[in-house]
Amino acid sequence: RMMNPLSYVTSPGCCTHWRIRHGSYDRDTSLAIPAILALSLENAGKDVDFRYPWGLPHSGDYDLPELFSWIDGLCLNGR
Repeated sequence: RMMNPLSYVTSPGCCTHWRIRHGSYDRDTSLAIPAILALSLENAGKDVDFRYPWGLPHSGDYDLPELFSWIDGLCLNGR
């Protein structure tokens, strides 16, 4: 249960803002897993920024400038 993020989507301490990226060529996890998480979060009223970066594997750091810009936008806009 503790390894499943869906267990925490509706808990009081769940984050409000989520940014999920999953490379379209990721062979470690099904494309459906992050999609299910993103939809569950959206259905719980969370702010979700979800994308499948095309042609990328399970690398995790392919869009750091965009990540920092997203964080800055949250901090500067007081969201």
